[in-house]
Amino acid sequence: MEVVNRIDQADAEVVRGLYAELRRFAAVVAPWDLDPDDVLHGALVRVLRMRRLRTLDDPGAYLRRAIVNHVRSELRRLRTRRLTLNSLRASTSEPTAVPYPSDIAELMRLRPVQRAVLFLHDVEGFSFEEVADMVGISAGNARVTASRARRRLRSELIEGDRR
Repeated sequence: MEVVNRIDQADAEVVRGLYAELRRFAAVVAPWDLDPDDVLHGALVRVLRMRRLRTLDDPGAYLRRAIVNHVRSELRRLRTRRLTLNSLRASTSEPTAVPYPSDIAELMRLRPVQRAVLFLHDVEGFSFEEVADMVGISAGNARVTASRARRRLRSELIEGDRR
């Protein structure tokens, strides 16, 4: 909550009121190797550089969208880093470690937007219209995204059972 110490009192109250909810959302949307606090702080820093939270109609929805966008940016950066590391590993003769599968590995294979839509609708209980506003897509697209994410999870889980 270090960011809260650097902003004015009105915005700090908004952040304090939403912090736990937004951190939980960041934990769901971000891949396992990104710390939810880092994701939330990164999104908060980006938002607070441009505007004051107290001026927004729905700061929670705005910050959720900022979190999803921040995760997308981090994933692009990490993808570039991983590609570079993989090319370096390929040039060495040392064996690489095989990652241990987890219970949520299939969920983490979904795109951040898909995880966000599933979490907001299926876990938090928001309507697709509310989810659409929070994530920055249309309500119809939120429904399609949730459907495709569920279908992919089903196929991943069935594939995992066959192995």
